[in-house]
Amino acid sequence: MAILKENKGMLSTLTSGQWDTFIQKNPNIKTCTKGQVIHLEGDPCTIAEYILEGHLHVKRYDREGRTLMIERFVSGDVIGANLIFSSKSTYPMSIIAQTDCRLLQIDPQTLLGWCKDNTFFLCALLKEISDKANVLISAVNKTSTGTLREKLLAYFEEILEVQGNTDRVIELMVTKTELAERFGVARTSLSRELHRMAQDGLLIQLDSKRIKLY
Repeated sequence: MAILKENKGMLSTLTSGQWDTFIQKNPNIKTCTKGQVIHLEGDPCTIAEYILEGHLHVKRYDREGRTLMIERFVSGDVIGANLIFSSKSTYPMSIIAQTDCRLLQIDPQTLLGWCKDNTFFLCALLKEISDKANVLISAVNKTSTGTLREKLLAYFEEILEVQGNTDRVIELMVTKTELAERFGVARTSLSRELHRMAQDGLLIQLDSKRIKLY
């Protein structure tokens, strides 16, 4: 269990005493396999889960069967921390394992104790909760306004800013299927629009892993 302390994220702000006390309680580590549904939309949220290993997808399914991928969470992220203290502590979307995962479960009482005794942890938890709120707002904005082309161009510009590529080459970190789910469209619709953008000169290079903007 000592190796868990090496993980980044909120746990890195804990003192040695807080960590040792937590470990002595023999906390539960949940193991999930790729493709497993970890939480369904509407499930009660009673515990926070820190991602030790693996990637998770937060998804929503509409009545027409379309899939919208809200976000991708990786090692060091926490799920549920923004829900367990809510007056309506249920998952608003489904959480699915993108890869094999290991999740460290942390109960609300432990979180409150860490916040009370450790200002650094409190700030890290508040940042985590605020970031999750921004993720949700961003996901809603991506799907509610503009054409698919406008949404894609805005998304690509965001990636360029993050990756800092001055040659305007985007390294895609998701598959085309995952990208389609981010905008709530079918993969075929996404592929058609990308090819139209290439034909219209908005994209110079287009393949499975890299896109170069004009």
